[in-house]
Amino acid sequence: MADAFLQILLENITSFIQGELGLLLGFENEFQNISSRFSTIQAVLEDAQEKQLKDKAIKNWLQKLNAAAYKVDDLLDECKAARLEQSRLGRHHPKAIVFRHKIGKRMKEMMEKLDAIAKERTDFHLHEKIIERQVARPETGSVLTEPQVYGRDKEEDEIVKILINNVSNAQELSVLPILGMGGLGKTTLAQMVFNDQRVTEHFYPKIWICVSDDFDEKRLIETIIGNIERSSLDVKDLASFQKKLQQLLNGKRYLLVLDDVWNEDQQKWDNLRAVLKVGASGASVLTTTRLEKVGSIMGTLQPYELSNLSQDDCWLLFIQRAFRHQEEISPNLVAIGKEIVKKSGGVPLAAKTLGGLLRFKREKREWEHVRDSEIWNLPQDEMSILPALRLSDHHLPLDLRQCFAYCAVFPKDTKMEKKKVISLWMAHGFLLSRRNLELEDVGNEVWNELYLRSFFQEIEVRYGNTYFKMHDLIHDLATSLFSANTSSSNIREINVESYTHMMMFIGFSEVVSSYSPSLLQKFVSLRVLNLSYSKFEELPSSIGDLVHLKYMDLSNNIEIRSLPKQLCKLQNLQTLDLQYCTRLCCLPKQTSKLGSLRNLLLHGIHRLTRTPPRIGSLTCLKTLGQFIVKRKKGYQLGEISITRLERVKNDKEAKEANLSAKENLHSLSMKWDDDEHPHRYESEEVEVLEALKPHSNLTCLTISGFRGIRLPDWMNHSVLKNIVLIEISGCKNCSCLPPFGDLPCLESLELYRGSADLII
Repeated sequence: MADAFLQILLENITSFIQGELGLLLGFENEFQNISSRFSTIQAVLEDAQEKQLKDKAIKNWLQKLNAAAYKVDDLLDECKAARLEQSRLGRHHPKAIVFRHKIGKRMKEMMEKLDAIAKERTDFHLHEKIIERQVARPETGSVLTEPQVYGRDKEEDEIVKILINNVSNAQELSVLPILGMGGLGKTTLAQMVFNDQRVTEHFYPKIWICVSDDFDEKRLIETIIGNIERSSLDVKDLASFQKKLQQLLNGKRYLLVLDDVWNEDQQKWDNLRAVLKVGASGASVLTTTRLEKVGSIMGTLQPYELSNLSQDDCWLLFIQRAFRHQEEISPNLVAIGKEIVKKSGGVPLAAKTLGGLLRFKREKREWEHVRDSEIWNLPQDEMSILPALRLSDHHLPLDLRQCFAYCAVFPKDTKMEKKKVISLWMAHGFLLSRRNLELEDVGNEVWNELYLRSFFQEIEVRYGNTYFKMHDLIHDLATSLFSANTSSSNIREINVESYTHMMMFIGFSEVVSSYSPSLLQKFVSLRVLNLSYSKFEELPSSIGDLVHLKYMDLSNNIEIRSLPKQLCKLQNLQTLDLQYCTRLCCLPKQTSKLGSLRNLLLHGIHRLTRTPPRIGSLTCLKTLGQFIVKRKKGYQLGEISITRLERVKNDKEAKEANLSAKENLHSLSMKWDDDEHPHRYESEEVEVLEALKPHSNLTCLTISGFRGIRLPDWMNHSVLKNIVLIEISGCKNCSCLPPFGDLPCLESLELYRGSADLII
């Protein structure tokens, strides 16, 4: 993965040299020399990437190169962070001279290291290869659909008949395991059965649970209850959970799917089964697992062993991913493609991944290169990851490779949020600007390409946010790539897990027993700091020394009351997540100095009484989770939440927000609060809401606590033509709704608290 980061670094150095910053600090020549050394090494990287699989010395050499690249990136980042002070003080100020001296000394040391690395490469007899970079990308749409399933209709029918016919009168709970190696499609088959019309008519309720490694009885029971009732419980002890679940399942012919089970502890399963066996005759559990022992422990029926797909079905899966709809297929590529498909071994995941790998390649030599790769010859016992998956990474464009590998920081079976993942990619510098696009848009393109290459699955869209997962084997591949390029000397991300109260260095083996403020001083290269769900009242002032920090997550910290003013020294900070810090009442006055801030997430902070002054000077800001009105103008944001609108007394003040001109605004939340002004004028609120007319690009709209007698005239087809979600709550005085049925894109209309009597 060194080649991927190196390419990004070289482009950043070039931008530095050509920009005003290089002239200001005077390091153009030094960075030019470093860039030249990296470019010399880069020519052999593709050969080294492939040979490291068999040669440990080359692997170690790549790790040295990677570490050096990160050090140079730190230097570059420090120069960027110093730009404001340097321009203010001038080149001849003592502080500016000392800074340049320190940076110059470190550059000299770095060039000596790079010379040694470049010299060492000659010992490996590596060949120079041209690293092809994809320039033009196919246009992708926002609608994501799951591909068609091939070759499993017979298996689906057999399992459905077992569940409906064979065990429908069984008095005891029936358990049918689906057994097979990773990538065969066990989960896909279980989903087909779960959604089969015959199953839907025969069983009630149907419950789907993803188990994975954590077979904890209390967690599983709580999840099953939540799946049935769709609401949270006040109780927390195991006995109460058990009693509640038995009440829900008693006398019912239910179907429970336990997907991806790894538990080999008989007692754990016996404990859960004792709770589940209150159902009616025919109640069944369908489980998927790779392990025969799991099947023997849980199963009351003979495990259904899933076989490999036929070559014909694998070919259909392959071409579905490799070619666009109705695209003409070259006979030359068909012949080579069928040889490649044979190497998939009848594993659907391998066939899909190989197809995704070749989706954007149409040259015969490109397909032959995949067919003839040395990776196919690696002994399977030396590489548990399928060669087809390893190939799919090896042929990824450089700007996608690191983004994919980074997803390994999330545990298996995690439902990842697309928007958050893109922000983290940005924080680590994995995204390169192109075609004058915003980095968020570049990240969206990268995500879509990884999806088209079958790296992501189980796509779900909720309230305008996209969530996704990775298959276990794909996650294993990402983990192997990520861990191979990290070391304890180069920690760039710290995450604190709330449930264990431990600090974990993602991707590394180190675990620290408790959070210590002084600990942060040891990791000056941090780009990402996740302290969510922690329980401390204040951040140390030393947080301001983390000059490289770009993403900080303090969400769900219920003890923190304020933030240190030193936080405003973080000139590189892009995302600050403070959601649900319920005791936080104010932000630092100098928050407007965070010049790189793009996302300020403030949802769920009800004690926040004001927005920091001059927030509009944050020209990079894209998302502001909450804007508390203090007679100020709004700003160009992608998401805006405006609270305490009861303070706005006329439409003139509201018009100053100029929402109709904000074409980038896609999510708007407007809230009135009864607590501050219980006696309000309904007519004024109608005028205010009329004046807060958004741009027609808006996709999500929330209105809460509005006391006007009618909703605004702009809530019609012309203004809300792109709206997907409308949520209205607490609008007690409204008696009717606009004709929302005419809105062409509306998918969800939600009415809450006092709005249920509205007439549509």
